[in-house]
Amino acid sequence: MRTMSPTERAYVAGIIDGEGWLEFKRKPMRRNTRPGKPVHNVLIIRMEVPQVDGRLIDYLMETTAEGNRDMKHFPNNDKWQDQHRWRVCHHGCYRILKQIYKHLIVKREKAKLIIDHYDKKFKKTISR
Repeated sequence: MRTMSPTERAYVAGIIDGEGWLEFKRKPMRRNTRPGKPVHNVLIIRMEVPQVDGRLIDYLMETTAEGNRDMKHFPNNDKWQDQHRWRVCHHGCYRILKQIYKHLIVKREKAKLIIDHYDKKFKKTISR
C-alpha cells in the first residue's frame, strides 16, 4: 500500500467515479469439489477501471501500489480496440477507498458499504 498525496487522491477518485466500477454483493456459489455440492454465499468486493490507453492503468498501479492488469480482447470485431483493465479486490479495494472516499461523488454509496464492512470486520478482529 502507498499513501497518496491529496492531488493523487482526487485524481484517482475522479477516474474511479467516471470510468470505474465498484462491486459489493453476495453471490451463491456451488462447491463442486465437496460431497453433495453445497452452495455458499460468497462476498464479492471488487473495483475495476477499463481503459483503452494503458498509460492510465500504469499510473493507477504506480500511484496506488495495488491491483493487477488484465487485457480484454475482442477477436470478433475488428473495429474495437483491446481494453486494459485495472482490478483490485477485497483489502486492496478497502485501502484505496479509505484514502479517496471524501473525493467520490457517484460511487460514494457503494464505497461506504465496502468501507463499513471492513471497519466492522477489523473491529471484531481487534476486540478478540
